Formats: sequence, structure tokens, C-alpha cells
Amino acid sequence: MDQTKFIELVAVKLSDETTVRGLFLGGSFGRGTPDSHSDVDLIALVEPHHQDEAIAAWRCLLEGISPVVFWNQRGQGHVLLNAITEDWLRCDLSIMPPSAFIDRAQETVKPLIDRDGFYNVLPEALPAKGPDPAKVNYLINEFIRVLGLLRVVVGRGEYLTAVTGIGMLRDHFMNLMLEEVNVPDRGGALHLSKVLPEADMDLLLSLPFPKPNREEVIDANFDIARHFLPRAYDLAAKLNLPWPDNFEKATLRVLATSLGPSPDWYALSRNSVTD
Repeated sequence: MDQTKFIELVAVKLSDETTVRGLFLGGSFGRGTPDSHSDVDLIALVEPHHQDEAIAAWRCLLEGISPVVFWNQRGQGHVLLNAITEDWLRCDLSIMPPSAFIDRAQETVKPLIDRDGFYNVLPEALPAKGPDPAKVNYLINEFIRVLGLLRVVVGRGEYLTAVTGIGMLRDHFMNLMLEEVNVPDRGGALHLSKVLPEADMDLLLSLPFPKPNREEVIDANFDIARHFLPRAYDLAAKLNLPWPDNFEKATLRVLATSLGPSPDWYALSRNSVTD
């Protein structure tokens, strides 16, 4: 069953369920940007005392459309239900009280059921979302921390772990790039190529995927760091965030002294770290 037919069936089956005060498409379907690989994100507005009933009804409804092979429930008050059907249609349902239906815009959701006119009071669009200083600060410090752990995994010969660490560095770089994207809704990780500029996607794709050996994991860490750190410097300055100079200097120094002079770890810093 394709997503469009699934959405139509859900809307019909819930049309007489009056405890559901509103049902909206979110995600890529809500934004009008789905493709054949998109999951279906739904938002149901249900008063708290009816939520248990709504959860049970939703599971029964899904099973009536297609057998559910994966089911997960998270949260209280604002409940998220993840489901995958036998034919691998992915559907996430957020159940929340009507009062929580905020921080959205008409361009990000599509009404399927709207008994109380919630859609009409939403703004047409959300303002562009700038970088989150707290998240940027976390990404910078966590990148430096993971980079410093290269000394540990190489020293122990744990090259499989080193490759995992490189994946973490790449993810931190990707998330830093996403913080620079000035749009209201950045979407999910599975839509990355539709959010990041082409040049950033090309850069991410060019970063090394090393084999688990000493030389390749060292070179890969250095290569990712030489791209990440200048971007991070500039974004931190733009947000008036203090740069963790002492942490960076200590990390680059220990890498240089423990891993050898090549590559030149000191060259990664804008400030001298050899004194």
C-alpha cells in the first residue's frame, strides 16, 4: 500500500472518532515535499483523559490496514507511537493535547480532521531558524573531545573503535552544517540532501571512510578536523561564543606528542600550541 492510500484510509477510519479533535499530517507530507521513500508523520490532538483510548484505537486501526511488525511507544502526555507495517510502511503518530499544538505553521502541517479549527489559527509560515548557540557550543566541545580520544584508541590498537569515532566526528560536522542552514524546518536526517547546500553535501561525501588501520584512521581524523575547526571558529565568533582555547590546545598537543609529527596537528589551530 502506498502512503497516499494509507493516509486516506486513516482519515476515513478516524472521521467518526470524536475523541480525536484534530488529525494533521506533519513531516514531509505536511510540508508538501514527500517522495516514495517518505514515512507518514501524523499528529493527533486528544485530551489527556482520552489518550489511552486513542493509543489502543490507533493500534487496532493499523492492524486493520496491514499487520504491524514493529511497534514502539514513548513519552507521557505527549506520546509518540512508531509503527512499521508488514510491507514496511513507516508511520509515526504524535498524540498530544490540543493546547500543545503550537510552534507550527500552515506550511508545515496539512489538516485531515480539524473539528475545532486549529489549523486556521496557525500562522502561515514560521520565521527562519538560526543556529542554536547551546547546540553549537556542544558540537564544538564534543568534536574536540572525540578527536582527543584518537590518542587512546590508537594507543590501544582499537582501530574498529577508531572508525566508529570517525563516524561521530562526521556526524558532528554534519550537525554543525545544519545549524548554519537558515530555514524554519530542517527536516530529518533521511532528508539531508534536500536541506544542506550542494557544496556541503559534496564536502561530506568527500570525507574519508578509512579502513581500521593506524595510518588511515589518523589521517581521517586530521582531514575531518581541518574542515570542521575553521567552520566552527567562524560560527562561534558569529554567535559570540567563547572558543575553548585551552581544551583545543591541550588536545592538539597530546595528539602531536603521542601520534608523531605527521600530520601536523599544531597546524589545525589558529593559535600557537607549541609554547
